[in-house]
Amino acid sequence: MDHAESVREAVRQHLRAFWPDRTHEEFSWPIGPIQENLPGFGVRRIAPSTAADPWVYVTIGASGASTGDGLEFFLLSPTESASHVETLAMVANFHADSDYRVSLGSSMEIGRPWIEGANADHLLVSLPYPFGPTLEHCEAHGRHIQVLWLVPITAAESRYASERGLEALEQLLEQSGVDVISPNRSSVV
Repeated sequence: MDHAESVREAVRQHLRAFWPDRTHEEFSWPIGPIQENLPGFGVRRIAPSTAADPWVYVTIGASGASTGDGLEFFLLSPTESASHVETLAMVANFHADSDYRVSLGSSMEIGRPWIEGANADHLLVSLPYPFGPTLEHCEAHGRHIQVLWLVPITAAESRYASERGLEALEQLLEQSGVDVISPNRSSVV
């Protein structure tokens, strides 16, 4: 097992330890340059344990975009969808390009609604507030891997974050009480 695969396996183990009672499956995305830019890249889908829980989709291998500390990304979804695997492959591929590194506070347009019927067509890179630092921090063979949440937001919310900052948008989302993964939620700005 090479070092990159050892790191990916440590991320898998981290996710299994965090969600030990859920079913985990892993998918690859064969379209586009993702396997060329991040060999071995995959997306882990973690099934809900109750009807109230979301589906969780997590990158496995986005941290290969750097040699030091790395990032992995996750989406929460009310429904199962292969489009989330594609979305995470797109984000990881974007992150792998040194001209477009993704970081905490970044927002990106994804070119379509994040889930069918949604108003949100951007993703905001945020701390994993629903799960805290236990999920956020993963030690993987001498590397620190930070697991960040991709929050679906609207174009107006993305502009608001750009103008006023990540914290301002996060406060607005929290104060509104909106369910950010609800496909038909309205913009809070």
